[in-house]
Amino acid sequence: MSALPFARYNSPDLEKQFAVNASKHQYQTTDGVTTGPSPHVLNAGQVDKDKPAPPKKLDNGEFTALGSLRAQLTGLQDDINKFLTDRMEHAKRKKAKLEQDKDRDSRINKEIKDLLDGGDDDNNGDDSNQ
Repeated sequence: MSALPFARYNSPDLEKQFAVNASKHQYQTTDGVTTGPSPHVLNAGQVDKDKPAPPKKLDNGEFTALGSLRAQLTGLQDDINKFLTDRMEHAKRKKAKLEQDKDRDSRINKEIKDLLDGGDDDNNGDDSNQ
């Protein structure tokens, strides 16, 4: 029995283990989902010259040890890339919400300060009633 590759992500708020499931297709190919040029680049007419060759097979159809390792690592890399992309998107959404909250709090604090300083803001800057 051979050992399967794995990876571990550690951060102050999270620990995640990534493991290969050799029975799933994504760990049996070197055609990764998250590797290579983006669809935008390919749609612009570029050709993926660096695309990896498929994993090598023995005469009996099984992968060679190195071919199997290459495929497993490609699947593992996809898992990690997807996870990190999701984490970055979550962080961006969280940052945007914090900025919105900060802007809202600043507006509220300004309104409170203006009211405490004697302004009532009922005329919205319209001096025609004076």
